[in-house]
Amino acid sequence: MKKITFTLLSIATMALLTGCGDKPKSDIVTYKYTPAEVYTATCAHCHGDKGEGMPSKKGPAIDKKTIPELEMDLFDIKNGGVGQSTATEHDVMEHNMKKLKEKGYEYDVKAMANYIYNTFNRAK
Repeated sequence: MKKITFTLLSIATMALLTGCGDKPKSDIVTYKYTPAEVYTATCAHCHGDKGEGMPSKKGPAIDKKTIPELEMDLFDIKNGGVGQSTATEHDVMEHNMKKLKEKGYEYDVKAMANYIYNTFNRAK
């Protein structure tokens, strides 16, 4: 009888402890489009097919920026100018970003900065 009671108590304790605590949260975010797809569909219109910029559309060249510079700019654009660069540089894009998010053109700042740098940078 003692063995059965001990076994049942052990099983009950294990079952209770297994259910305790928070489940691990996943920090992995998946995006609908790759950085290349986002750039082609949304960025190339003003920054050019090779990041060379388009003065006629007030799109600055981004083909000489470093990864940290790109990350800062992309973060500011995505988050309404709360980073370290000046928000006025990105006023139009910040407005457009809301529309882009609605269409699923969300992006990871680091992945996008790395894509732009590795694909277009002429100053490497």
